Amino acid sequence: MKLSDLKSARQVLEEHKQDPEFRAEWDRTAFARDVALRIVRYRSENNLTQSAFARRVGMTQSVIARLESGDQPPSIQTLAKLSKGTGMDFEIKFTHGSVEFVAA
Repeated sequence: MKLSDLKSARQVLEEHKQDPEFRAEWDRTAFARDVALRIVRYRSENNLTQSAFARRVGMTQSVIARLESGDQPPSIQTLAKLSKGTGMDFEIKFTHGSVEFVAA
């Protein structure tokens, strides 16, 4: 198989989203993934390890690893700690049983 024959990650994801079970899980974890991406981006931009980031926000490295996995949404208290320790803003909206970030 040639590299040019491989599907992109986006193509594979779109195919998987056709599966109702996958789609339900994808939708369920959307907010947690958004938080995870923001944490990873912040750490990368500030050259921080998980441990250094954890110290900055008053958490443990294992908690940061779990947040970065994007499997479970963080609590409001956790978002407050992240915001206090980093200056990140988290504007969220609760609508019809879903949680999402409000575009800033």
